[in-house]
Amino acid sequence: MADNDEHRLTDGVSVETIKAFLADLKSEFPNTYTEMTTEDACKQFVVPRTQQDNCAYVDLLRKQSPERVGKATVFVSHAWRYKIADVLNVLLEFAEEQARKDGGQPVFFWFDLFMNNQNANVTANLPQEWWSTTFKESIANIGRVLLVLMPWRDPVPLTRAWCLWEIFCGISNEGTEVNIRLPKAEEKALEQAIRDDYEAVMDTLVRVQAQRAEAFNSRDKDMIFEAIQNGVGFAALNQAVKDQLREWCLEKAVAAVEAMQTRGEGNTDAFAALCSQVGIVLNTFGELDQAIAFYEKAEAVYAQAPGKERPEMAQTYGNLGNAYRRKGEQGKAIACYEKAIVIFVQTLGEEDLNTAQTYGNLANAYGDMGDYDKAIACAEKHLAAMVKQKGEDHPDTADVFVNLGVTYNDKGDHDKAIAYGEKANAIYVRTLGEEHPDTANTYVNLGLAFKNKGEYDKAIASLEKARQIFVQTLGDEHPSTAATYMNLGHAYDSSGDSSMAIAHFEKAKEIWLRTVGERHSRTADTCKHLGNAYDSIGEYARAIECYKMAKEAYVETRGESHPDTASVYGSLGSAYREKGEYDKAIAHLEKAKEVFTATLGSSSPATAAVSMNLGIAYSDSGDREQACAHIEHALEVFTATLGPDHPNTRQAAYSLQQVRSGGAMSSHDCATLVLCSPCILVAFPFVCIYRCAQHMCTCGRGGERGE
Repeated sequence: MADNDEHRLTDGVSVETIKAFLADLKSEFPNTYTEMTTEDACKQFVVPRTQQDNCAYVDLLRKQSPERVGKATVFVSHAWRYKIADVLNVLLEFAEEQARKDGGQPVFFWFDLFMNNQNANVTANLPQEWWSTTFKESIANIGRVLLVLMPWRDPVPLTRAWCLWEIFCGISNEGTEVNIRLPKAEEKALEQAIRDDYEAVMDTLVRVQAQRAEAFNSRDKDMIFEAIQNGVGFAALNQAVKDQLREWCLEKAVAAVEAMQTRGEGNTDAFAALCSQVGIVLNTFGELDQAIAFYEKAEAVYAQAPGKERPEMAQTYGNLGNAYRRKGEQGKAIACYEKAIVIFVQTLGEEDLNTAQTYGNLANAYGDMGDYDKAIACAEKHLAAMVKQKGEDHPDTADVFVNLGVTYNDKGDHDKAIAYGEKANAIYVRTLGEEHPDTANTYVNLGLAFKNKGEYDKAIASLEKARQIFVQTLGDEHPSTAATYMNLGHAYDSSGDSSMAIAHFEKAKEIWLRTVGERHSRTADTCKHLGNAYDSIGEYARAIECYKMAKEAYVETRGESHPDTASVYGSLGSAYREKGEYDKAIAHLEKAKEVFTATLGSSSPATAAVSMNLGIAYSDSGDREQACAHIEHALEVFTATLGPDHPNTRQAAYSLQQVRSGGAMSSHDCATLVLCSPCILVAFPFVCIYRCAQHMCTCGRGGERGE
């Protein structure tokens, strides 16, 4: 019987076929069938049964049991190294799941072991065009791809180019669903990891890199890689797989909590602990509202128990603080951290590491708010405890010196920032060595402090040293490397070398697009700063294009009401102002002020900064009354938070005088504001205190407990 080409890409086998095949394997190989791979089943079972007729297994079915063959509804993507029993059981479980969803509609699987003639390599000589058209269209007609993954820690299909091609065909066809499933044993292992070792789950997602895939035939790999690069791109492919894994992980995590509630265990410490752990997983995946809901479940349980003032309750408040801080709701974060500290001090003492780390998180939240004095006070308590517990010459203590340096840099005290940065650098060099990412991070922070002090040659030298270490230790496409390109861009921009600034921002953007895709906060940050660079040389149309791309990514990843989204609204407003489109400028700046006020408060320097620009826009549009009101607000906040002698305070006073006297604010006036106070400004012409350039450094502020 010849291989039936007409039906080979349209037909599938029924659930009954899968069950019968599994039963036949068990009958013929009772002692080994559970260990047989798909390749073993092919050689020892399928080929002997089809060899005489030189046909595919499905052709035997058409002849013997035609009712078991029908139009395929699911295309199965798997690796032949898998155990065949595991794969077939996944298909059966998936069929049951689909039957419940689709009201018992029959499921037919396109499974290559059955559909292709295993006695001959029927696809060996097919041209590339066949794979990129006929095969791809066949998957689109089937409408669903089931990707069987194992082991969950490093799934084999993501390392095989042909599996990659099948996944690509699924995600690049509009209307085709891609579902990921694991065998039962792997599901249980992943569920346990979600409960006990969520970092291992995150490591798995980080390792999803389609570019690692290999093929037995190098021409196959070249064809597949070229098609992917010319199609959705590796970043989109990686993200699609990560999104599926992420969705599955979250589903299992939430189901574990619901199962405990169903069993009547919703008021136990074990339930509260699970809720906290699931909250951490959700928080890590960026599902902040859900994370907060689960932390609050844990809080409710602990609040009812005797002796509720215990470390577990403090840990829960700390986790809530972390989630609120990531949402940009710094006021709520601070309230949670302060509650955590009270309990930790009562139960564990002022110098316990849990207390110390919470002081560190509180310092970071105050720093985000622009309240640098409180941030420094908290960081110094964190430092005192770390020195007591681990000694001064320890990497964890160096982390606190890093954070103090960042905060002093934010505050504008660059000499102290440099002193703390050099202190941290010396500790890291002694304890970790020169060629270590943590050491590189100190060079980043030193570079930023030198930049903000106006010593651009030193800044660029420090940042270049950091970049070299990151490339050597982490690779050219690591987030730390990309962030350092960003910071080099800032340094060149501040030095007046716009072409070098744009070149480095473009390099960072290129890395982010390849590694995380267009809709990611890192890409958004880069587009925003690239826009600032174009803005600074008067290329407002290109600047606006970058800002819009950043805004879309921020809205999708962080929400409409987040300080980062507000920041880019402000940048758009300033760019429109420079173009003379005052209505658009004012609308965007009003939106920025609204979000900053809601998230950071009306007395935040960030809110004052956007008020300043809003006042200038109103002045340019001829509305002197509104201009004065907004600049007066900026002056009041700058005076209260930065002091009367700070350059921004002086500039606000000058601007107010100009508007009251009927003068106009020039672009030079705005540029002077930026150049006089680079410590709190991202780039000309939008003044933004919330996101300083140093926050692009991947070391940033110190780590957070429970994350």
